[in-house]
Amino acid sequence: MAFIQTDTFTLRGYECDASGRMSLPALMNLMQESANRNAIDYGIGIADLGQKGFGWMLMRFCLRMHQYPRYGDTIQLMTYPTTVEKYFIHRDFRVLAEDGTLLADAGSIWLVFSIEKRSMVPLPDFIRQLSPPTNVDPLPTLPLKPDFQIVPFIPSETRPVEVGWLSIDQNQHVNNVAYVQWLIESINTDTLQTREIAEIDLVYRTESHWHDWLDVQTATETADMLLHRIVQTESGKEVILARSQWREN
Repeated sequence: MAFIQTDTFTLRGYECDASGRMSLPALMNLMQESANRNAIDYGIGIADLGQKGFGWMLMRFCLRMHQYPRYGDTIQLMTYPTTVEKYFIHRDFRVLAEDGTLLADAGSIWLVFSIEKRSMVPLPDFIRQLSPPTNVDPLPTLPLKPDFQIVPFIPSETRPVEVGWLSIDQNQHVNNVAYVQWLIESINTDTLQTREIAEIDLVYRTESHWHDWLDVQTATETADMLLHRIVQTESGKEVILARSQWREN
């Protein structure tokens, strides 16, 4: 059986930024909640995997903001799997206004890891056998290795971050949304006050844990594009790579 998750949310004050727009971390948290509700219907929720010694890990995420909802607005969030492969499952998200206007959409790629070995494993059969909806129009498939991975990266700013307790999820590693908040917080003041993110494209490379020290790095690619890296301070190992596109408010 195929399932499409549809949730309705009215934006609360703590989900919005200083300008009254919904913040990207708040939106991503709601997306993650809806995704898990959808996964539960399929029998592959966080708890379902945990009982079998597995966990979900996000590998790719690309979010496009067409129009930001604001405080008090009611939005409809839809999510569903689109493709199931040997190692990856693809999931789309769509965010609609009350009048049906498309506010945002996102594509994502997820993998399963062994909790004991902390390493990726092929998707178990009970996941590979699920049936994605057929009455949807999937977003373009995200490349596993986007081109910004090989763009020369010369950081203009580096900020250290220590992983705190509230950044850790049930899989005992940093929640994927925490990284996005750190990336945004590292942007210069003028950009944050006069511009907004039109698109953010993320590659999650490895996990990090409580009390780890990370370096959040930013580089300018073009007038409208920033590149981001989060690396482990001690080893220099890449944790996340990203590109953000900005536009005037």
